[in-house]
Amino acid sequence: MEKVLEIKGLNKYFKNHHVLKDINLTIYEKEIIGFIGPNGAGKSTTMRCINNLIFPSSGSIKICGYDLMKDRDKALQCQSSLIENPGLYLEMTGYDNLKIFGALRKVSKQRIKEIAEFTNLKDALYRRVEHYSLGMKQRLALGIVLLNKPKLIILDEPTNGLDPKGVMELRETILNLVEKENVSILFSSHILGEIEKIATRIVCIRNGEIIPMQNDLYKNERYQLRTNNNHKAKQIISETGAAVQEKEMNVLSVLLSQEQPLKQVIKKLVEADVEIEDIEKEVVSIESIYSSIYGG
Repeated sequence: MEKVLEIKGLNKYFKNHHVLKDINLTIYEKEIIGFIGPNGAGKSTTMRCINNLIFPSSGSIKICGYDLMKDRDKALQCQSSLIENPGLYLEMTGYDNLKIFGALRKVSKQRIKEIAEFTNLKDALYRRVEHYSLGMKQRLALGIVLLNKPKLIILDEPTNGLDPKGVMELRETILNLVEKENVSILFSSHILGEIEKIATRIVCIRNGEIIPMQNDLYKNERYQLRTNNNHKAKQIISETGAAVQEKEMNVLSVLLSQEQPLKQVIKKLVEADVEIEDIEKEVVSIESIYSSIYGG
């Protein structure tokens, strides 16, 4: 499978502050990567390095095989981005915006027509952008991003400010463009439920470092246990290497990996004379993954 983005050993310092620490990340064709982490973790800085908006202190970035430092123009031709607010000409129509950006990128009239149809803005394309909702502006901006047929699209918090209808429409647009345009997407969002609905893979960053092997968390299993001695049970479960938290209503939440089968944990509890009063399997959601990594 083709590598669309390959980052190796990426570091970034701002004065004495080490904000990106040896970042390694590979994205393959038609992947949708959900990039998650708390504010200040390094998401936007990583994206700005990929966009060549800031220069890394060390490391390499390749886009479609082109080194961003050595073959800058070719690398940037393979990617496009939507970071923060879309830069649109508000006093002009949506279609005129497409034509202006299309001329700047030297794309054909046919390509502009294709993107106009893709935005699904219909008659609104011929209205001034200042009258658009935020969701409509985002769809137009995504269309502009697609004009030059990029292989990689970077979206930094694309759902910011959108109402539920706008979020749903943006989700459908992202899924459609991956299928129709054969692109890969790296996107960040604070709406974890939306990431869960569309991401094919999740990458977690904390304090400037990629958290290793977090995708395997989806293969893990979480159970809720009630026992006659939760204090003792928690200690025994921890000794097996499983992650365990005590929740309200005298419930233990236990996260098991593939190397820690449930029967092994139950056996240890039984051997210690701990009675299991109730056991229920949980669905491991992105929210629980986020909580396991970042707390809260």
